[in-house]
Amino acid sequence: MAILRFLTELGTVVAALVIVLDPLAILPILITVNSRVEAGERHGLGLRVIAGATILLLFFTITGTYVLELFGVTINDLRIGGGLLLIVIALNLVIEGRISSGQGQEYRAAVVPLISPLLIGPGAITASIVLAGIHGVWLTALAGVIAMFICYLVFTASRFIYRLIGDAGAALFSRIMGVFIATIGVSYMRTGIVDLIQK
Repeated sequence: MAILRFLTELGTVVAALVIVLDPLAILPILITVNSRVEAGERHGLGLRVIAGATILLLFFTITGTYVLELFGVTINDLRIGGGLLLIVIALNLVIEGRISSGQGQEYRAAVVPLISPLLIGPGAITASIVLAGIHGVWLTALAGVIAMFICYLVFTASRFIYRLIGDAGAALFSRIMGVFIATIGVSYMRTGIVDLIQK
């Protein structure tokens, strides 16, 4: 009975984290990057993003808000900064169809923004801290690892989708998604600024 209760609670936290992480929203970016890199690098990109995002998620799950308070950073600061970064990424996607304006830099340029703020954004950080307070640090940490594995399974689909739509489809896809990423960035900034003003 205790094991069933534990599994139910774990499943609830995993589901909550996967919803907040929203790996499906990042698929278009991965498809865009897949069109710009060699075949051997495509698998490595997903692994790097998941590894980095897992470390970052576990870091905030375990430390909570202590590190943010140490540097005088709030969730709203993360929202505004992350929003600015997303707008820059969106401009590059819409204008040039790529994350980086430099030639041959797409792989390296994609890793950091894919980890944060696209995957581990203010919402994921806040959720991990809140869930750790409700369900316990270690259960939330385990749920975070499982959620990241699910994200990786979703990411593997990007390679198959790219094969179906080809270079032209990926280029069109990236420009369309650039507009949506810009709106997410504006939403982050608006929420952060409004919360700061209200406080």
